Formats: sequence, structure tokens, C-alpha cells
Amino acid sequence: MVNTTIAAVATAHGEGGIGVIRVSGAEAISICEKVFSGKKKLSAVPNHTLAYGHIIKDGKTIDEVLAAVMRAPGSYTGEDVVEISCHGGVCVTQSVLSAVLSGGAVLATPGEFTKRAFLNGKLDLSQAEAVIDLIQSETEEAASLSVNQLEGKLSKPIAEQRQNLLELAAHLDAMADFPDEGIGAVTEAEVEAEIGKAIATLENMCNHAEQGRMIRNGINTVIVGKPNVGKSSLLNALAGTERALVTETAGTTRDVIEEHIRLGCARLNVFDTAGIRENAEEIEEMGIRLAKQYVKDADLVFFVLDMSRPISEEDEEIFTLIQNKKVIVLLNKSDINCGVVPPKYISELPYVHISAKTGDGTKELALLVEDMFRLGEITENSDATVINLRHKQAICEAEEHLQNARQALSDGVPLDFLSVDLRAAIGALGEITGQTVSDEIIDEIFSRFCLGK
Repeated sequence: MVNTTIAAVATAHGEGGIGVIRVSGAEAISICEKVFSGKKKLSAVPNHTLAYGHIIKDGKTIDEVLAAVMRAPGSYTGEDVVEISCHGGVCVTQSVLSAVLSGGAVLATPGEFTKRAFLNGKLDLSQAEAVIDLIQSETEEAASLSVNQLEGKLSKPIAEQRQNLLELAAHLDAMADFPDEGIGAVTEAEVEAEIGKAIATLENMCNHAEQGRMIRNGINTVIVGKPNVGKSSLLNALAGTERALVTETAGTTRDVIEEHIRLGCARLNVFDTAGIRENAEEIEEMGIRLAKQYVKDADLVFFVLDMSRPISEEDEEIFTLIQNKKVIVLLNKSDINCGVVPPKYISELPYVHISAKTGDGTKELALLVEDMFRLGEITENSDATVINLRHKQAICEAEEHLQNARQALSDGVPLDFLSVDLRAAIGALGEITGQTVSDEIIDEIFSRFCLGK
């Protein structure tokens, strides 16, 4: 219940220099006063200041601490908040938390502090989701997009489009309901222009959403090639660790090995697959079928060729499997000068000479990936970039309703009939910022958060 006062450890579990226990609710200050001993009572401490003291439980001193007092509404949650900074470590932080709970607070559920911030109007739903995205960011680019969303740079254009559609729908309804009240009429051309402007804005967001998704979650990248071209060695070189077994025996890799790799400003979810060849034994053939399935679902394919050996029919057959995919050809073993000429059929594909042994070519590969997915462009112009699948689905749903409204207008449907699709689009956009989202979705979103946030 929102009227309860909640508490949780807000720092990561384990040893550390400082541990923070966060307390939020109407009784946060009075509850903490029961266990805090300092020169001043916390209720007398000025807002947004630190108080030095000790946490006492059952007459025993647990730790010396600093307590930050933040009174409503000037806090993260919009409620009275006390944050107790103690020495880090599992035992100390849990002991301080236990003291606070004994004073009358209840243990917070995952994400409950941010949920309260949302319910109290401190954040809209998309900003709240940006909090967990920021915490989970693994690259500077992903963190940058999350910060933009946290600052409302997605909420603002969404809210503007929603408000424009609300005003248009309300005007059309008023014209139909009160034809004799002298309400200014709008023309079909004006309605079509307003709908078209909204469609263009939402369409642009949808088009960039896939790039945002890749920056946030990583580019699903599959390494393919015939046996013994160096796929597993390349995975190990990119990962900086012996992630995959490497032998001279063809067919060593039979399952798919996954590794998350930072390459330049890109995060890659790399899948090393079984070497693709004919006449493989049963278990190896299962791995080959799995490799082909991963290729179908890949965002990017690294096609590995062994430049120490002549190009074979097997290489050409694999090339036919990766048509219509984003492909970068890796000309492996570039440290061995054998005079092998890259085949003509890859002449129009981006390629890089690379060596799994020396690491040469990885910088060039990083630049190719960044250019192929326009990662620099998306991070430089990232104010309203969609990075959340739920947001993308809502935006695309709103766009679809607006396309239906524009088609209906083109078919000569009366203007007031357009309100059905307009209001459906308004509802879809409201799901992003939280005006029209269900309680079940809200609960599901905040359940993904860590305890203490």
C-alpha cells in the first residue's frame, strides 16, 4: 500500500566502501528517529542535509552513519525520504535495515521506490522504465539513450502528438454533436495534414527503434563459415578470453556458443556456430541446422573465409545461405601471406582482413559495424530514440490507427467517424507515458527492477 513506509538496501549486495539504506513514506523520518542517535533529531535536520550519528538497536550501536533527509515533495519518490549511509558489507547493511524495519517500516518490493515516483507524478512511465535501462546499460551509448529518455526527451514528442490528436478528435466530436453552436469547421485537407504530420513523426520513431534496440540489447551477430576457418579463434580474439575450444579437428564446435562483446561503440551478442559442410555426422549435422536457424534470425553475419587456403565450393554454398542479410566478410589469417585472392562474389560486400592470432583488423571491423548500423548517427541525434520494445509496439499501433483514419478520410468517410481511430491512436500513445496503461502492465514493468530502486 502507498500509505506504508518502505525500506530497502539501495546499494549492490556484497562488500563495498559504503552501503545505503533507503526509507520512503509518510513516517520515514519518525521511524528512522527511533534508531538514529545524533546531535539533532532527524525531524529537526534541515531539508536536503546530512546528519552524523549512530544506528542503535536494543541499546547496541550497530554503526556510525550519515543520514540524508529529503522531505516531500522534493525527493525521488515525492514522499519523505531518509537515506542512511553506513559502512559497506552484507552484515552491516542488513543490520541497519533490520533496525529500520523494527522501527515500523516494511521491506520494499523490487522497483517500489520508482513505482511510487511514478504514482506521485515525479516521473512518467517511460521515464521510470529509463531508470532500469540506465542501470542495466553496458555501453556508454546505451546509457546516453537511457539518460535522454529519463530526461523526458521521448515523453515530450509523444505527449505533443497525443495532445494534438486529442484536440483534433475533440474538435471533430464537437462539430458533430453541436452543429449549431458556431464551432469553427475544419476542412478535410486540414485534417489530412494533421494526421499526416503525426504519421510522419511516429514513422520516424519506428524506423529508428530497431537501432535503439540494438544499442540497448546488442546486435545479434552470427559467425559462419566452413569448418576450421577460424570461427572459434575469432570469437576468442574478440572476447579476449578462451571462450570456445579450438583444435585442428574439423567439426569441434557442434553447439552454438554465445558471448557478449564490446566492439568499438557496439555491443555484439556473438554466436559461434558449427562449421557448415556436407557429409557431416549426425550430431554435427544437428549443429549445422541450428547454425542455419541462427543465421535467419541474425541482425548481422560475420562470414569467415580462410585466406591461407584456396576458396572452395563450400564457401560459395555458405554464401548462398546469407543472402539478404547484413554481412561483413572476415578474411581471416591475414598474418599469413599466401597470395589467396578474395573471391569475386564478395566484391560488393564490406570486408576486412583480420587475424584471430594477432588481433589485426579488429579496429577496422569495429568501424564497419558502426557505419553499417549508423550507430554514430543514432547516438548523436538520439533525443527521441525508442529503445524499448513496448514503446515501439505502442508507437507502431498508434501509427496503424492513424493510417486507417487517413484511408477512411480518402474513402469519403464523414469527419466525425474518424474519432474512433484517432482515439485508438491516443490510447496507444498514452500507454507509453502511463495515462492509459493497465495496472497489470505497471506491476509487470516495476517487477523487473532491482530491490532498493
